[in-house]
Amino acid sequence: MSLKPYIETLIAGDRHLTADETYDAFSVILAENPPQCQVASLLTLLRARRENPTEIAGMVRAMNDACRAVKFPEERKLLDIVGTGGDGADTINISTASVVLAAACGATVAKAGNRSVSSCCGSADVLEALGVAVDLGPTQVVECVEECGIAFLFAPINHPAMKAVAPVRKQLGIRTCFNILGPMTNAASAQRAVIGVFHEELLELMADTLKEVGRVDHAVVIHGVGLDEISPMGPATLVEIKNTAPPGEKRTYETRIFEFDPLTIDIPRCKVEDLRGGDPVQSAKEFEMVLQGGEYETNAKKDAIVLNAGVGCYVYGLTETIEEGCALAKKTLIEGKGEEVLNKWRAVSKEIAGRG
Repeated sequence: MSLKPYIETLIAGDRHLTADETYDAFSVILAENPPQCQVASLLTLLRARRENPTEIAGMVRAMNDACRAVKFPEERKLLDIVGTGGDGADTINISTASVVLAAACGATVAKAGNRSVSSCCGSADVLEALGVAVDLGPTQVVECVEECGIAFLFAPINHPAMKAVAPVRKQLGIRTCFNILGPMTNAASAQRAVIGVFHEELLELMADTLKEVGRVDHAVVIHGVGLDEISPMGPATLVEIKNTAPPGEKRTYETRIFEFDPLTIDIPRCKVEDLRGGDPVQSAKEFEMVLQGGEYETNAKKDAIVLNAGVGCYVYGLTETIEEGCALAKKTLIEGKGEEVLNKWRAVSKEIAGRG
């Protein structure tokens, strides 16, 4: 099938594409290998016209339908903490360390991620350096979650069709809608999500898209000071969406936009240099350092992990407020439970991978 009808609609400029149109177009892109010049044209035109939530919702549905889904019982509540990347700050793997701490606090985690695209070290890179088996298939992911409460969803395994668009994305060399689709296409359909965005203009776009897709029950989209996550560098803007419909009915959402300043919970300011990571080996060392238990000495990297895990605890429902979530995360970290979860995850994932 050709992408030309959708390209013609966007060139005419009279309207945006509908969700059904982007669903059909992206289903073609992911399954039928259309001419790369058509894919490039469609992606560029969508970007030029500024994709809206309805268009992106169609893309998300196409990616969800094309993925190798990880299937849990419907009542299994799952959390993901994930960022779009693209902030260029090369910080430590904040969201990845945060999910380990959130799991230690009592959340069940299905963490989606990939190797580095724009940073020194992606989530898969650092986990591999730490000894976690990242390339588990869908049934193995379920086993891992059941045994240790956390697992990694490796994008090339869960979204193999994305391989087909990698060359054209690389050749274009510009941001396209694919840069923001990843955090919204968790293959385990995580109903609780903390999503960081690299640009403030994406906050409401992503929140509105999540509402349009209707898979999450409680999510927070965050833009920090120049980062795609909350950090001690300064106040963060958050868009929170929460499902208010009774169980079994179509999700309907209430939305809240607010600021959260780490100073309000006595976390001091830091500079971006204080959060820098490095290559996978260096990042793995930093990762283990931030999860070390014992006496808590203020450290920008540890503070960043506590903040993001704290938001995750709140979204998951372990606490009533973000402030309480951060307090729980800090207490759990001091008790050494973050280290325990990481060590168990290492052992369990390797054992499952070894079984084949």
